[in-house]
Amino acid sequence: MKWRILDRQIFWNCVIALTVLCAVYFTFFSLTRGIVDVFPFLYFLPIILFVYFYPHRGVMFSLFISAVYILLIYYYGFSDPKLIAVSTAWFVIFVTIGVVTSSFAAGLRDEERKYKRIFENSQAGIFTFDCRNLLIKEINDKCAQMLKYKRNDLVNRDLSVILPESVNRDQFISAIRQVSSTGEVELIFHTRDGTVRQFLVTATIVPNYTAICSAIDITERKLAEKVIQTAKEELEIRVLERTSELTKANDVLREEIQERKRFEEAIQLANRKLNTLSNITRHDILNQITALVMYLSLAQEITTDPVVRDHLDKIEQITHLIQKQIRFTRDYQNIGTKAPHWQNVGHTIDNAITDLHLGNVALDVDLDDLEIYADLLLEKIFYNLVDNSLRHGEKLTRIRFSSVQDETGVVIICEDDGVGIPQHAKQKIFKREYYRNTGYGLFLVTEVLSITGLSIKETGEPGLGARFEIRVPLKFFRFGNPGDEQ
Repeated sequence: MKWRILDRQIFWNCVIALTVLCAVYFTFFSLTRGIVDVFPFLYFLPIILFVYFYPHRGVMFSLFISAVYILLIYYYGFSDPKLIAVSTAWFVIFVTIGVVTSSFAAGLRDEERKYKRIFENSQAGIFTFDCRNLLIKEINDKCAQMLKYKRNDLVNRDLSVILPESVNRDQFISAIRQVSSTGEVELIFHTRDGTVRQFLVTATIVPNYTAICSAIDITERKLAEKVIQTAKEELEIRVLERTSELTKANDVLREEIQERKRFEEAIQLANRKLNTLSNITRHDILNQITALVMYLSLAQEITTDPVVRDHLDKIEQITHLIQKQIRFTRDYQNIGTKAPHWQNVGHTIDNAITDLHLGNVALDVDLDDLEIYADLLLEKIFYNLVDNSLRHGEKLTRIRFSSVQDETGVVIICEDDGVGIPQHAKQKIFKREYYRNTGYGLFLVTEVLSITGLSIKETGEPGLGARFEIRVPLKFFRFGNPGDEQ
């Protein structure tokens, strides 16, 4: 490419030099033979040629060649005043032509360089072709690289080398020939190694039937769009399949829920019938025990034998104990029969102590708006705790409820200032085999709390008072508005 440019430059330099020599020679020849009408026009050609190729030095060249011309006139035709006047005018004309044409040529070259830089440095592929014979006239390096060619390999080649014949190509060329420009058209190009690439092409017609085309490679974008579209279609299919699966699962779950509701209703009905039967049976047993106590009293009044009376007293004690145990089953017959729900602890304690006689014992409840998820017999739990303190506290003056929250949940504390619980009895009081007066109270407290994962233990100091701690795990407590129960 460089050698071609250099050869072209040498050729035109020789042409300019030849025209200069011809103009000077014919001037000399004409002046020596008295011809003065033709030779000035011979200077136009070297001036124009020089200005075209060297616009920034055109003025200096015009001055130089004009000076040669005027010097020849003054030397050979000085005796002719008319010739001197005309030649001076021609001198001014030559210089003016040089100045004007240099200005236009410089501007033209600057524009040419600017558009050449844009053409060569554009990040989009640019190529031109002749609309008549479809020969590629120019192509920039970016476009050649995208097609894996060298620039010179495509110049003056047929357009079909990179843009093979197709319906889209024919429509594209037809549109270019009919209108001065086209919108964005997607065309298939072939690279040097036969790879197919997809380009987005816009074209504009300039004089000499030349089409200037800008091409952007959109192959990767099209592939990405295709992948996205395929993924979208697959996702839609999966969503439909998953929706169908979930619909079927919901139908199965709905049937299971309905079945469970029917099962729960059947259990509730059975529990109601069992409770009714238990109430009737318990009432009949208590009536029989009442009659038994009456006959024991009569027997104690009749007999005077101390051994018999001693046996009768023991029978009476056992009978009263049976009465208490039966009454206890009445209080706890509904344990676990209904679903647990959220209960405000402060309000539950207030309801629990309604039937208890506190006397001079002060009750302090400091639980804010604490709510816990527990069985409906929660009220019985607090009733038993307060009742135990009143029964066994002896020197009791105060009972206090409070709470402490940590990372594992919340602890509800019930403490008093009574005599406390001996060390050896701390674990036994929660067992069914150990009871005093109240029977199975604390054992049932443990059972009721365990329904929703709650637990209880005694941590008080003997002689300083009892301290019961009810631990409530996370998600089984909350702080709501006072009286907000669900």
